[in-house]
Amino acid sequence: MNEMKRILCPVDLSDNSLAAVELASTLANQYQAKIVFCYVSPRWLPEESVVGNEYLDAVTEERKQELAALRPADQDLEFETMFLTGSPGPEIVRAAESCDMVVMATHGYSGVIRLIMGSVAEYVARHAECPVVLVKHPELSQQDRGSIPKHERPVVGVMNQVGAIAGDQLMPDVLRSFQERHETAAPTVDAFGRCMGILTNTDIQKYQKLLERYEAGDQTVFDEFYETDAYGQRRTGSEDSFHQVSRHMTAPVVTISNEDSCRKARECFERHPKIHHLIVVDGKSRPVGILIKGDVVELEQPAAEL
Repeated sequence: MNEMKRILCPVDLSDNSLAAVELASTLANQYQAKIVFCYVSPRWLPEESVVGNEYLDAVTEERKQELAALRPADQDLEFETMFLTGSPGPEIVRAAESCDMVVMATHGYSGVIRLIMGSVAEYVARHAECPVVLVKHPELSQQDRGSIPKHERPVVGVMNQVGAIAGDQLMPDVLRSFQERHETAAPTVDAFGRCMGILTNTDIQKYQKLLERYEAGDQTVFDEFYETDAYGQRRTGSEDSFHQVSRHMTAPVVTISNEDSCRKARECFERHPKIHHLIVVDGKSRPVGILIKGDVVELEQPAAEL
């Protein structure tokens, strides 16, 4: 702690998320450290362009101005701001690599977004290499203190936030990303950001074995490696398509709504005993996270009816 120089304070610019600013300021004052205020803007998807680029640019500019206006509780403290774009959890973890501590709120905006903010906090706590301090908003403490049974809470509270992979991405690039982030699965999306499958470690292992056999000259895998035309002839120059994620992902995939309960997720796993991941999607079928079987099977069971 004596070498603490930078404290990362992620915010979504809601009043609830700003509850962490005061604690970050106190710790920065104690250790004479700089505060780094971090905001992660979503990456706008192609289908969202129907509202107009001018509108999206205006929203982004408004958030930038709000972040620029943010100040520590102690005006004399040194601080800087960091405006990022992408998936909040992974982006915050990457930003934390240059900091000595993360101080963030467990809740942001109300409703589903409030719960997603909690999932981001959990993701950061799990993956950041530096200490992470989570701040619960005082007005929400009583509400969150077990008033809702665990099995009835929305799945976004226990899901893993993982960045989606485009179906046309290449497997070698994805492999490096998996290794760097220690991920075991990721949702795959089409050009409109809609969920189209899932890529798991099992899929990756199958891809690697096929590649090893091809490089060893095993002609039995040529039909899987090369695309064929309408006449059944192998197309030359189609090697790159073999490396696309869409060729190796698992599809179709079982999904669950971000508004569904953990109980419903557990029932879904029971109906599909061979699957170990559920893709959590929003109302437009866009993935917002992954639910691993172990995340829900150990939650308390509802009491049996007499």
